[in-house]
Amino acid sequence: MSRTQRKQGAACALGYAIRTLVVSQHEAVRQQLVAYLSRSPRLTVSGAAFDAVRIIEAQPDVLVLDLSRLGLTDLRAAIEAAGGVGARLIALASLRDPRAEELVLHAGGRYQLKAAGANGLAEQILEMRAEPAMPPPMGPCQPAAVS
Repeated sequence: MSRTQRKQGAACALGYAIRTLVVSQHEAVRQQLVAYLSRSPRLTVSGAAFDAVRIIEAQPDVLVLDLSRLGLTDLRAAIEAAGGVGARLIALASLRDPRAEELVLHAGGRYQLKAAGANGLAEQILEMRAEPAMPPPMGPCQPAAVS
């Protein structure tokens, strides 16, 4: 039995089969996140992508989205795509961006600074399994004005 088959068997036995998609425009970040998350027997990394286009194809339960180099338009598109497939969202940011954070939180996602490290990311994904999925978008997502 291969390592992948053992991992999938363990995930099913525990009642977990959380499909996770990692999206980052940085190849090294994608590779590191996939390697880290793949170590958890309770998660299945269903893919890694350069942009959010794969969300609909991959049908993930949880989307881990690196916000580096993403503008608000790209973030809105990712939120809409994630909501369309019922995926939960964890957004990773290098620096705090109040507008991006508000969009993510308004959509029912989680916003985490990369400085917190990858430790705990798998646990956050597992916690999100018990939370309701993001609702399908009702229209354009607009942040409130920041004073």
